[in-house]
Amino acid sequence: MYYSDIMVNEKHANPLLRPAREAGWPVEGAVRSIAGSIVLLGLGLSLLDARWLWLVAFVGVNLLQSGLTGWCLMSNLVAGITRKRAA
Repeated sequence: MYYSDIMVNEKHANPLLRPAREAGWPVEGAVRSIAGSIVLLGLGLSLLDARWLWLVAFVGVNLLQSGLTGWCLMSNLVAGITRKRAA
């Protein structure tokens, strides 16, 4: 069975194949988007000045520590912002 067969036949039956928002993880999807954007921005700016690579390293270290500890400041910030908007 191929990935395309799974998507056609089981339409997101497996939670690992569903997007983060559909799986009930809207904050994690937002955090990944923000982190990816910051990394790409830092890489682009590093063409102008190599010191921007420190921003990329900072994001990478934060992603690593959040994976190891389960705590992420960005996810707390995004969750707080979305709660304020929803209220």
